[in-house]
Amino acid sequence: MKTRITYPIALVLGFVASLLLKNWAPYHLILATLSPIVKSLGIFILFPLIFVLALSAIASLRRHKDTLLVFAATIMWALLAALLLSFAGMGIFLIKPFSLTLTSMGSSAAAPVFFDFSNIGRYFISDNAFHQFTLSSITLLPILVVALFIGYALRPDKEAIRPAYVVVNSFGEVMVRLARIMTVWGALFLLVISAEWFLNYTIADFLQINDFWLLIGLAIAVVATLVILLPLLFGILTGFKGGNPYRIISGAFPAVFASGFSNSILFGTIPLIALTQQNIGSRKRALGISVPLLTVISRAGSALIATLVTIGFVTTLQGALPPIQLMVLIALGSALFSLGASFSPGAELIFIIFMLFRAISAPAYSIVEGQLLILLPLLQILGLSLDAFVIAFGAAFSSRLTARASDIGVIPAEKM
Repeated sequence: MKTRITYPIALVLGFVASLLLKNWAPYHLILATLSPIVKSLGIFILFPLIFVLALSAIASLRRHKDTLLVFAATIMWALLAALLLSFAGMGIFLIKPFSLTLTSMGSSAAAPVFFDFSNIGRYFISDNAFHQFTLSSITLLPILVVALFIGYALRPDKEAIRPAYVVVNSFGEVMVRLARIMTVWGALFLLVISAEWFLNYTIADFLQINDFWLLIGLAIAVVATLVILLPLLFGILTGFKGGNPYRIISGAFPAVFASGFSNSILFGTIPLIALTQQNIGSRKRALGISVPLLTVISRAGSALIATLVTIGFVTTLQGALPPIQLMVLIALGSALFSLGASFSPGAELIFIIFMLFRAISAPAYSIVEGQLLILLPLLQILGLSLDAFVIAFGAAFSSRLTARASDIGVIPAEKM
């Protein structure tokens, strides 16, 4: 059955189950038991899958002399998307400026602790390459580094190397098949994690949000990003020859559900790989690099949400509309901090907002923290969902650059 059918059905079943069984104690126990298992299963095979797929992709890119092109295109997409969406957040706020409600925490909370970027060097090079495979479970960066080194040497320009290249390339196909299998079963995983999400974040919690114009701004941000901004950026960068961008949206949304409701881009990475290859027509040698690399450096959707919310909080604290220079700095800061937000998985949005307030005024964060925690479930799911769409577009963009002219815009007949 198609994932575009099974995933929405799983969401509806999760919502209905939590609505009907929310007062039944065994239901809480079942979800508390199953949810951690399901989330672990969702990323259980991710790291070896990414290693083999990236290794195969780099070797293939070396063969076709497209390595630099794909890496440059992926990084360029991440930077441009972050800047575009961050300034879009500022523009949406200026359409109808608003202030946000401040809610007291009741007691002073400790400052959140995030990833220490002074230690990021060990994610690139450790004392032993085998340590890279177990160095971190929060980022794909260490595995990508090892794949880059081995894949670079795997270019089949000598007769003795070609058998190894063929074997690795075949294993890459195995990983793509495995990603498809996991994506099909992912509907059951989504049923459990969405049921837990709806159980923890009820309609009553949503109705506690008194900031009407913020909700309107968020709705405009999501619609504008999907209908205008990402398709327009994709069209400009591909010379409007990359195919229909709205097929990318319709093809990738099951992976978006997985990322948003699991509160983890890594959980949605395997569906992103399967769906961008099967539904969007991305080439394996391009998506094997662009998808995992974008999970590390791209949180453009979270940057948009962070910009919109931060300017709203600053308006509340100042009692007036902030000067345009300050709003521009907030947008630029959101784009910058989003590049490192992936190292705080599940707290990407808090990381960006905290860093923005730290840059503006450190004490201000403690004032807005109470209301931010109320808004966080909604903001985080929107941010991660947009992040997943950005990754899907980025994979399609890098793939189109490596495709022959006759293949550009071609979508496989068989879809998931």
